Amino acid sequence: MYSEKVNSTNFKAAIFDYGGVMAKSPLGRVEMLADHFGAGKEMIMGLILGHDSGEDNPWFDAECGRQPLNEDFGQRMQKIFDSHNLSFDLDYFQRWVADAVNEPDRTMERIVNQLKETGIKVGLLTNSVPEFWPVIEQTINTKSFDCIVDSSRVGIRKPDEWIYKLTARKLGTQTNSCVMIDDLDHNIKGAEQAGMAGILFTSAEETEYAIKRFFDI
Repeated sequence: MYSEKVNSTNFKAAIFDYGGVMAKSPLGRVEMLADHFGAGKEMIMGLILGHDSGEDNPWFDAECGRQPLNEDFGQRMQKIFDSHNLSFDLDYFQRWVADAVNEPDRTMERIVNQLKETGIKVGLLTNSVPEFWPVIEQTINTKSFDCIVDSSRVGIRKPDEWIYKLTARKLGTQTNSCVMIDDLDHNIKGAEQAGMAGILFTSAEETEYAIKRFFDI
């Protein structure tokens, strides 16, 4: 989950992902989406997240703030779904994004507050779309963070190295002084390539232990 070689004096900032870290992973909602589209969960997420769609990915463009979830988005997604004889329901997908109900991870909320009490900077770094931001604000206390970097506002998304460097700069520190906590392995690898340490979220308890070990709290 993380490197065994930890020198807590090196780390000045912790950066948290939203979905799957600050908010519990919404697997039930993914299954709901798959059921509506009439296909398996892995296939639907693969189509939306680009595993079967090549480089022209409307969801990635949405997460970079270049593509609203509008009719054009629906048409682009339908071209991807056509290859599997599936119909993309834009109205349903818009509601699925904007009306989501997420559950905050209280353990992660507690560790964020503990870090701040000890003088550690904390940031929120998320790949998101503007239509989803109200859900984030309703789920967690965004004021707890010293900085927030939303991919749709800065025009680039994890795991691009630049977004990690930008987050470190906003926190007033270097990347090698930051620890990234994320539930996706490729986002952790991106952070490490940018010079950060990484903790792959597995469970709240294991991740809390790892964070406390990094920051000696």
